[in-house]
Amino acid sequence: MEHAVIIDIRTPDEICRNLNSLGLHLLKIPQTDRVSTPVSAHPDIQLFIHGKTVFVHPDIDRNFAHYLEQYCEIIYCKTRLGSDYPADIAYNIAYTGIFAIHNLRHTDPALLDYLESVNAVKIDVKQGYSKCSTLIVNERSVITADVSIHSAARAAGLDSLLISPGNIDLPGYKYGFIGGAAARFAEMVLFTGSIDGHPDRNKIHEFIESRGLNVRILSKQQVLDIGSLLFVNRV
Repeated sequence: MEHAVIIDIRTPDEICRNLNSLGLHLLKIPQTDRVSTPVSAHPDIQLFIHGKTVFVHPDIDRNFAHYLEQYCEIIYCKTRLGSDYPADIAYNIAYTGIFAIHNLRHTDPALLDYLESVNAVKIDVKQGYSKCSTLIVNERSVITADVSIHSAARAAGLDSLLISPGNIDLPGYKYGFIGGAAARFAEMVLFTGSIDGHPDRNKIHEFIESRGLNVRILSKQQVLDIGSLLFVNRV
C-alpha cells in the first residue's frame, strides 16, 4: 500500500524530506486565486477528505485533481470559495471519524449530506476554520486553542485539551493554528516544527502520549501552519 500526504505546494523542504522519510508520497496542492494568498494552497481550505472520498471545490486545479483520482474518489462540490470569511470555510471541517465540528450554516451542502450518510455526530460552532483550529488526536480526543470549539467538543462528549493561542507561524497573519500545523499519522502525531517554544508544550505531549501515540517533529523551525496534512492511501 502506498501512503501519500496532501500538503501546501509551498511547504518547506525540510518538512518534505522528513515526510518522505516516513514513506509518504507528497501530493502538493497548487494555490488558488479564490482565497487570500497566505492560505491559498492550504489543503483544508480547498478540500475535505474521509477515507477514499474527497470533496473538492469546483475550481480546484484540474491537474492536481486528476492525480488525486489515483488515490480516491473525487466529488466536485458546488460551493465556490471566496476571499472573505465565511466564503472560504465550506470545506474546513474537523471530522474525527465520529464527530464533525464546523459552523454548519456554511458547510457545503454535499458535505452535510455525506456527514448525515455516515451518521456523524455534528457539532455546530461559531468558528468556521474548524479544521485549522483542531488537532484530531483520535476519534474522541482533540486539541484546540479555540474556546468555542473546546466547550462544544466537551459538551458533546469529546476529550478536549484547551491550549494557549499563538506560538504557531503562519506568514501573513499574526499566528497560525494547531490543526493546520499537525496531524495524526499511524501511531504518531506529526508536527511541522518544534513546539518547544509553546507554553503548553508539556500538556500537549502528555495529552498525546497518554493515548499511546508518539510526537514526531518534522523540522527544526518553529511549528508552521501549512493548512493541515491530509493522508490518502493507494492499494
